[in-house]
Amino acid sequence: METPVRIAVVGCGAHAQVAHIPAIRHCRRAELVALCDPDVRKLNHLCRLHNVPRRYVEFEDLTRDADIDAVIIATPNHLHAPMAIAAIEYGKDVLCEMPLGLNAEEAGLIIDAARRKGRRLMPCLNTRLRPDVQTIKKFIDGGELGRLYYCKTGWLQGRDSWSLDGWRGQSIRAGGGAFLSLGAPLLDFSLWLMAPAKPLSITGFAHRRSSGPDVEDTAFAMLRFDNDLHLTVEVGWSLLMEKDFTYFNAFGTSGAALLNPIQIHKQMHGHLVNVTPKIPVKGIQRASYRFLVDLFVDALLSGEPSPIDPAGGLVINQVADAFYRSNATGSEVKLPSSEP
Repeated sequence: METPVRIAVVGCGAHAQVAHIPAIRHCRRAELVALCDPDVRKLNHLCRLHNVPRRYVEFEDLTRDADIDAVIIATPNHLHAPMAIAAIEYGKDVLCEMPLGLNAEEAGLIIDAARRKGRRLMPCLNTRLRPDVQTIKKFIDGGELGRLYYCKTGWLQGRDSWSLDGWRGQSIRAGGGAFLSLGAPLLDFSLWLMAPAKPLSITGFAHRRSSGPDVEDTAFAMLRFDNDLHLTVEVGWSLLMEKDFTYFNAFGTSGAALLNPIQIHKQMHGHLVNVTPKIPVKGIQRASYRFLVDLFVDALLSGEPSPIDPAGGLVINQVADAFYRSNATGSEVKLPSSEP
């Protein structure tokens, strides 16, 4: 009988509780063997709730546990790189929440460590695994929308939806504000859907409503790609809106695709026809994390490379770094992949 992958979750906040822990428990080839968090009361409660045998307050103690095969890093942003690198150095495979690091340099250090130690590193690029996003990808790759020429995406939240108390309001711990936090999952599936087109440059603008937190609460950007394709991104968590609004629209020469809810229209016989297939509409985000953990576990058991390349996480950090440079200088900034 196949031995399950023994996984520990580091960081027991809301994200770990609603996404990572349920996904591990749903995976028959994985076993949740440990949790780690400095909040002892929360740690003890979750271990009892999920019948987790080992609990750690100190991350260093967890890394030395030889009975743990892999670690999921779900901590505040500034801890992603040091914890991922430490886990890799102690022989653990790592599934790391986004962003991989506070900047591209940190993300590169994690990737280098995994390569040097021969460990699997997979970024939590789960939004591309949503069933609705996967469906749109099939239409795009099949050429059914024609040649894409413009895409736009956004995540707009009311000012009561996102708390900037604690680390999220501090650039030294968060790495950035709305663009990095809300933009990362949007860039995940947007860049994946638009591939093989590669982003060349970005022009960005950030806004801070108050002088308290030192990160932006609203951000706008335009990315230029190598095949005359453009993507606009708008994110914000302090807007005067009644409810959250997340979207992605892709426009091609013979069709268009929209998310939330999914709609796909094709030009057929001179008319625009709705060709949206029926897909499950409930639990889409939860399903994406289940697929993510399944892919991670399958790669560990099969010995195959990570099915989601860590380079995808690095690119998002590179785009974010360029966005903040563009906002600071008021000019278009080239991305590393486009430079000679």
